[in-house]
Amino acid sequence: MGGRSFGMLGRRRYSLLFRLATAPGIVLHELAHRLACLLAGVPVQSAVYFQLTGPPGYVQHATPSRWSTTAAIALAPLAGNIAVAAVLLEYSLAIYTGSGVDAVVTGGLLWWVAIAALTHSLPSSTDLGTVWAATTARWYRVPLAVVVGPLYALRRLAGRVGTYRLTVPLSLAVLGGMMALHDLSPAAFLGCVFGGQWGCWDGSPRLGVVLSKMLLDRLDQLRAMGVLVSVR
Repeated sequence: MGGRSFGMLGRRRYSLLFRLATAPGIVLHELAHRLACLLAGVPVQSAVYFQLTGPPGYVQHATPSRWSTTAAIALAPLAGNIAVAAVLLEYSLAIYTGSGVDAVVTGGLLWWVAIAALTHSLPSSTDLGTVWAATTARWYRVPLAVVVGPLYALRRLAGRVGTYRLTVPLSLAVLGGMMALHDLSPAAFLGCVFGGQWGCWDGSPRLGVVLSKMLLDRLDQLRAMGVLVSVR
């Protein structure tokens, strides 16, 4: 019994430390819900952006009358947190430079907030469950399951394996992908950091260029298929 109690105490301490370590992501997650409610004109009854006990945070709001509003509020953290993380990582890798301890600490803080945002970008099981129920409640919404279904399945998988066991590795993989996009090797990064410099690598902005190229290529494909018509 004593061992079991000790184990539970250890898990609670780990959960508390993890919550503190990723606090910016929790705050951004709930702010995304709140902003979506504000933009959609849905009244908010109460909101807590971060707390140490109970749920990490929550936004309680009136029930929307439209499926699109329900989906927008529920999925807002997915779009919002990923967008914040992308901006911070691109800025830290391609724009921000400096020397000295302050510069390295600032760069590290940018990465910390970005990783925390990605870690808490996945909507809660309650949010996705609500959207999934609303999607399957009407036959004419069933095609929308193509969009909502994968997210709902990912959320259920996270519930089985552990949400943060899934989102933390994915967040680190995104960071690794961003470093690869900028041709930044771990050795070069560590060499700069241990030398008291941030941004001494070749860091020209690339994320926007890559996304723009992907969008233009997709538009060209749609035009070739006759879906879009070029306007001269």
